[in-house]
Amino acid sequence: MTASVFAAGMVSSGAQEHGITVNEDCDTVLLNEMIRRIRDGEYQNIHSVLVLNGDSLVLEEYFGAYDADTPHQLRSATKAIGSILVGIAIDRGIVTSEEAPVYEYFKEDYEPTYGWTDRARSVRIRDLLSMTSGYDCDDLATPAFACEHAMYETDDWVQYSLDLPIVHARGEHWAYNSSSLILAGEAIARSSGMPLEEFADAYLFGRLGIERFQWAVSPQGRAWIGGGARMVPVDMAKIGQLMLNGGVWEGRRLLSERWIEMSTRPQAEYHAGVDYGFIWQLGQFFLGGELIPAYWASGNGGQYIVVFPAHDLVVVFTGGNYDSPLAGQPFQLLDRYILPALLHPPSDPSAVLAANQLERLTGTYHLDFEPAATCSVEVHAKGLRMLTPDQEYVELRSHSPYWFSGDSQWGRITVVFDEDGADQVARLTVYGAGSRFVFQRSGDRRP
Repeated sequence: MTASVFAAGMVSSGAQEHGITVNEDCDTVLLNEMIRRIRDGEYQNIHSVLVLNGDSLVLEEYFGAYDADTPHQLRSATKAIGSILVGIAIDRGIVTSEEAPVYEYFKEDYEPTYGWTDRARSVRIRDLLSMTSGYDCDDLATPAFACEHAMYETDDWVQYSLDLPIVHARGEHWAYNSSSLILAGEAIARSSGMPLEEFADAYLFGRLGIERFQWAVSPQGRAWIGGGARMVPVDMAKIGQLMLNGGVWEGRRLLSERWIEMSTRPQAEYHAGVDYGFIWQLGQFFLGGELIPAYWASGNGGQYIVVFPAHDLVVVFTGGNYDSPLAGQPFQLLDRYILPALLHPPSDPSAVLAANQLERLTGTYHLDFEPAATCSVEVHAKGLRMLTPDQEYVELRSHSPYWFSGDSQWGRITVVFDEDGADQVARLTVYGAGSRFVFQRSGDRRP
């Protein structure tokens, strides 16, 4: 498969090694090592990896029984496409605004069993997309996505979602609620007079040349933006490139820059080491002493569309690690192979620190949003080691008096220590797999 599916002349010409476009801007040795390790099973259940850098489809590789023509489950990465569709509907004046109350779209023929209370009337479209609606539904805090699966057992997913009790004021509490996204999709359908799938074909998929998108639908036949869709990985890359290009495709604007900016800045306090926008998650990678910002769509099992806006880079992964921590392996691949291969960072410097430089960093540190979660730092074998909240010891290599790195069960991590105004070490920040965790120091502080 060539990249002519994107735009004429998009892929650099040259010999191919696996699915790699060989050119001077890419470290193919690193990428080939990554491919080998995936094929050898060191990274498990990775189904595809695509890398788009600027106008070049640098890598398009499939593993196991998967190929370029196999539509893949998106799981919750479907939600990010739903966010784009909401943005298109708002851009076109079909949905009035992200501030529009959900009530306005359902008041004529739906009512929660407890009635249209003030709280029920106040829930807005933006609250559905930022997961701050206040509904009593948190799929990440309940076994086996209990709220979502309870919806599947009903005949009317709209009624189910409206009937959820509201236990928080809207906009104040983040809780992962897939079910209520049926309301956002139906708001588009009701406003446009088109079934959601027809709206998507007319204003997004048709213009991107996406022909094989497969929706999950409710018992009443409503397309659902909450999950369950399928598409081929190269079409996932088109979604990423549309975002990277500021909403423009082949010279034609499909989505406003305003909506992309809103979708990819923090909209909710999401205590998981990353920020949450309008469905898109936001994080940073630490590479060669530099923080690399990114945002991504995420789906259970390892489905990702990752966009690096400052570096003109889109990376797509599909995988089969459903309900498993191994779903995070793609972020290790980004850290170890893809970003170094494409961005060519300088080698991390090494530093030999004196005993007093090491001692002043030691102590106990508490996670800023969960004080009971602690890590401790101690001198070990003329260096430092950290005991993580997972009770794993990580040996830390020094690159400067305040910058260290190590290898953990979750992949490579970077640890940066910060001082307060009194030149005392006050906190450490752990970067890894696109996440950032800040730990505040407690106890004795050494000068």
